[in-house]
Amino acid sequence: MEKNEIKIALHPVQTTRASEEIYGQIRRLILDGEIKPGERLPSERKMMEMMQRSRPTIREAMRMLEREGYIKTFPGSSGAVVQEISVDTAIQSLESIMEFHKLNLQDIVEFRQMTECMAAECAATRRKEDHLTLMADILEKAAASAGNAEAFIQCDLEFHLAVTEASDNAMFSIMLQVCRGIIGESLADLLNDGNRQEQRDRYRRILDSHREIYQAIAAKDSAHASQVMRDHLADASADLLDKK
Repeated sequence: MEKNEIKIALHPVQTTRASEEIYGQIRRLILDGEIKPGERLPSERKMMEMMQRSRPTIREAMRMLEREGYIKTFPGSSGAVVQEISVDTAIQSLESIMEFHKLNLQDIVEFRQMTECMAAECAATRRKEDHLTLMADILEKAAASAGNAEAFIQCDLEFHLAVTEASDNAMFSIMLQVCRGIIGESLADLLNDGNRQEQRDRYRRILDSHREIYQAIAAKDSAHASQVMRDHLADASADLLDKK
């Protein structure tokens, strides 16, 4: 047995989607704490014996686990090492679940409208001066990047994340990143849609909304912060849904 390799109970896989079931078994053991960070999984050969599946099937399951941050494989070593689960891992897993269940854009839009309005409301009552400084810096950077879709989308995400950070509730931030990860390409398409004047108007509307949200949070006006966020997301969502 390799150093740090652990003994775990893995059972034979009978399904035609064997790699997904292997992935699910190991993922559950990691999430339940039965396999801990730093511990080494059994070698490919041993897992082939335990699960009665081919090497390509085992490798595909390992790739799925590594892609989502649960394990790390090292060239020349036997068995993958379990990684510490981070917020990024959780976000990637939630994105996978949402994509697997084929949630449509309308579902994601409605969820964002509910959660981010509450985040803005909380931010107005809980924000600190460093939160306001961060938002102001992002707004300045966004204004300078108007016309550059990629840079502007990054500023847009940073601003919304700054609002969720000011809310002092980590779940707002996690779920925002999950939703944005799924609809990111749609946002880029939207900003590049239409003629130059239409694009300029869209950038301006987004910037104006962000500035008004910032001002409401700075003034500790929770009702206004929530309403402006609601109007802002409704405007953006209407454009996104129209394109679909």
